[in-house]
Amino acid sequence: MPKVRNIPFIDLSLKKTDLDKTISNISNLIKDNNFIGGNEVKNFQENFSKFNESKYCVGVANGTDALEIALESLDIPKNSEVIVPNFTFLSPAEAVVRGGYKLVLADINLDDFTISIESLKKLATKKTSALIVVHLFGNPCDMTEIRKITDKYDIKIIEDCSQAHGAKFKGKIVGNFGDVGTFSFYPTKNLGAFGDSGAIVTNKKSLYEKVQKIANHGRVATYDHVLPGRNSRLDSIQAAVLNFKIKNLNKQNELRIEQASYLIKAIKSSNIKTPRLTLGQSSVFHQFPILSRDRKSLMAFLRKKGINCGIYYPKPLSKMKAFKNIVSSRKVHSENSEIASNTILSLPIGPHLNIKDSEYIANAIQSFPK
Repeated sequence: MPKVRNIPFIDLSLKKTDLDKTISNISNLIKDNNFIGGNEVKNFQENFSKFNESKYCVGVANGTDALEIALESLDIPKNSEVIVPNFTFLSPAEAVVRGGYKLVLADINLDDFTISIESLKKLATKKTSALIVVHLFGNPCDMTEIRKITDKYDIKIIEDCSQAHGAKFKGKIVGNFGDVGTFSFYPTKNLGAFGDSGAIVTNKKSLYEKVQKIANHGRVATYDHVLPGRNSRLDSIQAAVLNFKIKNLNKQNELRIEQASYLIKAIKSSNIKTPRLTLGQSSVFHQFPILSRDRKSLMAFLRKKGINCGIYYPKPLSKMKAFKNIVSSRKVHSENSEIASNTILSLPIGPHLNIKDSEYIANAIQSFPK
């Protein structure tokens, strides 16, 4: 009988050498009393712009702030409609509601869990001011088909890239297809800080300047404020961490892709569906989700094998109390979102694992009683 291994779902610990270098960078900041702004923030914004092949980058406090600031920067009419996928973390919908816009929830497709093009076609109208696409689990949306719809109705696009640092669609890095792209650097992300932080990227100078002002109290100079903004600055300590960790991001993304490719080929079960990507989609596999109608039993079976899994997400947004009385049923598409919520299971993946771990996971799934 094969030995039971311990396969953690997430492991955020750093190698000692990497930890020592990061702590050294932070110690220098403390000695210099340089906590807000400064070279570390400036350098990270430049480093991330280069990594993402975007002209401009503004560091902010977190990924949710990035979405709210991005929406505000677009100057779309209050009470106008903004479309968000129904199956995702709640931040995009939260940003829409808190910004004073009407929330419209589109369904997803079950191959890659991104927004359904057919659903979007039915929901987009002249009343739609903006669309927030989510490159969920590291899988890029079909931006070619999306742009056909948004161009028809002159709809602004925000790309939520919080789980997709470095993902590409037809060779182009996500965050560069719409008006603005938003990122989270929450510790569990492919590029994660030691706390909350985020960023906004754009290729439009006017939006870059607007975002800068909104994120820093509308400030253009010391005690000179031209609009009512907010306090959402990326702090120097998190920037120092990110400046170090971004050096390894491409390598770590490659490890995720290698593991995911193995799992897709090795898992052969009529009862389990693995991600199905098209030729133009280059995922960075923030998560490796499968669909199983016997999820509860499968999860328990894998746990006995030492394989720890997660469920992202157990409810579509339309089923959450937070949005119950906010969005009308006429503006909700939920069929696939509900299927995903009831059957999705994320398997361990990431730089803390190797191909031998992926082989163990695949073999365990193949041995699950049908």
